[in-house]
Formats: sequence, structure tokens, C-alpha cells
Amino acid sequence: MSREIRSRQGIGAVGTIVQACEETLYNLAIADPCVIMVELGTKKMTAREKGFEIRSSQALAIWNTVYVDVTNLKADAGFYQAAWIAWDRDIISGYVLSRAPKKTDSRRDVVHIPNADRMLKEAFTRASEGISDETIPAEIAAHRMLELLMVLDSKGSFSPPGADVPLSWKLRKMLNSDPSHKWRIADMTRAVGMSESTLRRRLAEEDMSVAELITDVRMSYALALLQSTDMTVTRIASEAGYDCVSRFTARFRSRFGFTPSSVRGQR
Repeated sequence: MSREIRSRQGIGAVGTIVQACEETLYNLAIADPCVIMVELGTKKMTAREKGFEIRSSQALAIWNTVYVDVTNLKADAGFYQAAWIAWDRDIISGYVLSRAPKKTDSRRDVVHIPNADRMLKEAFTRASEGISDETIPAEIAAHRMLELLMVLDSKGSFSPPGADVPLSWKLRKMLNSDPSHKWRIADMTRAVGMSESTLRRRLAEEDMSVAELITDVRMSYALALLQSTDMTVTRIASEAGYDCVSRFTARFRSRFGFTPSSVRGQR
């Protein structure tokens, strides 16, 4: 069976990362709350100047919008592999409203889970199946995503996300809905209800321009497809909004420092 990213509206998305190169991914945007279960190899990550090392049979939860530096180290099999699942933000918000605050609650963007035990793995598998198998009713799929949250919470690995979401992250959600679309500044101003000058100024405060944001969304999307699907590079270029593969490859190399093919161990 070919690998693909599966998603369900209002519930979440799921996929499996397979990566053959060990190049570091710098300033990678993680927009949605997610859990990554490392299966083969080791993930090294730096977020807000704090380092994490996640080995096989360990996990990592990311609860807030954050930029990270990531290095995926290969196992003896010659590649790195990890399963991931991301929640729709409405499910997270509903869970936070329904749960009683805990004295131990604190803002943690990234949480290392050194022991991904049987209970967590089973909840992760059920939630993943709820998204991947569309014969499972949406209500049950959403319940399984809540179950996974509750398991993480019971282990002290849940952190209620902060309410402060930067403008660029709000725009990323819209751009991610269709990275290949020829997005215009007018699309963005309508989405966030502000003037063009205000939008550009607010993005500049985040050291980001409109063009840079669109390009980064497209390159991050392309990276996810390279890692989690079996699509050809030509198809991925098209999905990311590029008709010319060589132009896409050059832009990808400029963003990440290596070629799209090298992600899969090809020259």
C-alpha cells in the first residue's frame, strides 16, 4: 500500500515520515498540535533554545505554534521512520474547555515522552485508524482523538495551548488549505479583516514578508509530501504550485539546503 497523508475535516490528519538523509531542517514551522511517535532512528529537535532527543519507542508532543530545528538520524536499517498525528484545533479547544485546570498546568510548547507505553500506543493507533478509515463514523473518530488527548493528559504530557496565535500562523492555515493556489494579498486581507498596509506591517514585525510566507508554506508542504507519501517529485512540485520541476528544486534547495530527492536517499 502506498504511503499518503490522510485527513478528516474537523478531526485531524495522520501520516508516516520516512527520511533517508540526515540533513538538519532549520526553522521548520509546526502549526498544528501533534504527536510524533519515533519508530526507527532518533529525532533531535531544538525549540525555543531547548533541545530534545527522541529515540525509538519514544514520542514528542507539540502543543503550540513553534519554529523548530530538526535532525532525523537514521537507524541501522538506513532510514528514519516515525508516525505522526495532528489534531484539528477545535478538538483541542473543546477538550480544554471540558477539563478542569490542573495546578501542574504550564505552557510547554514541546513535551518529550520518554516512555511511549502500551496504553499510549494503543490510543495512538485507534486515533490514527479513526482518521484513515472513513468507514468509521466521524463522531467515533473525534472521540478517539479525545481519548488520545486524555491518555496524554493522564501522563502529564498535555499542555493547554496558548491563545496568542501570531498573524503569520493564522495565514498559514489558509495557505495550507491549497498551497498550489495563486494566492494574492487581497485573499489574505479578506481572511484576517485588515488593510494591506496593516497586514504587511504586522508580518514585518514577525520578520516575514507575504512572498516569504507563501514560499515557506509551499516548501514545508512539499517536505511533508516527500517524507510522508510516495508521490513523485514532479507530482509534489505541482501540488506545491510549481509547473517547472527545476524551479521547484532550486527553491527547495534554497529553503532547506538540499534537494528534494535527497530526502528519499536519492542524488
